[in-house]
Amino acid sequence: MPVTHRFNLVNRIEASHSYGFVMILVVLTVILAVAIPDDSPWRSSIAICQAVTAVIACWISEAPKRLFRIVKIAAVVEILGAVGIGLTDSASSLPGRTVNVIGVLLVGWVIIRGITIDIRAEGVRGRAVAGALTIYLLFGTFCGFLYGVEESLSSKPMLQANNSTVSDDGATSANMYFSFVTLTTVGYGDLAPASGAARATAIFEALVGQLYLVGVVATLGGALGRGRGDLQRELGSAPASEPPPSSGP
Repeated sequence: MPVTHRFNLVNRIEASHSYGFVMILVVLTVILAVAIPDDSPWRSSIAICQAVTAVIACWISEAPKRLFRIVKIAAVVEILGAVGIGLTDSASSLPGRTVNVIGVLLVGWVIIRGITIDIRAEGVRGRAVAGALTIYLLFGTFCGFLYGVEESLSSKPMLQANNSTVSDDGATSANMYFSFVTLTTVGYGDLAPASGAARATAIFEALVGQLYLVGVVATLGGALGRGRGDLQRELGSAPASEPPPSSGP
């Protein structure tokens, strides 16, 4: 009975193909990036989580075998690279932070491809909206890691603390915190960009984040449940129906 129950559970998960699983892993990546100190050997677990996320995103989007194989190879390379960097160098170094940025881009590319194929084939369904929200979280994660890359490339700090509640030492936790505060336009004011690169990234993140919510997520939410033909007719891309034949005199 336990074996049968586990088999049925796996079948249900496979049948759902929900991007909610990917969203959970993205949230876990953010939690790990904030919770694990930069000098901890466990920083490589972030890259491992990103690699697993990319593989699961491929499975959920039902990617072709060739793409699936490429993503699995890239995931293995990312894990080995992160572990190697963790053993020989600091995870907060430029190579370590670059690995995290590449991992986010890989997951985002797989999800965008899957959503596009889903919408073209079946119209807007719940999993397409979940995938779009996952991209939103991934964008905040990407910018958080990007602040770290800019920190490694610059001799000056990217962020400046305005009070004693947070640190401005370039730690990934502070970068990720500032990224999501900026993305959601909360603006607590305890951290502020201190360089031109950081200000440009903050402006880019705030503008793209809000335009994405209004332009993409809101549009998909409004079109939820509409089939492919309904979307084509609404966008004016479906062939017009022939007029009924006029009856002769």
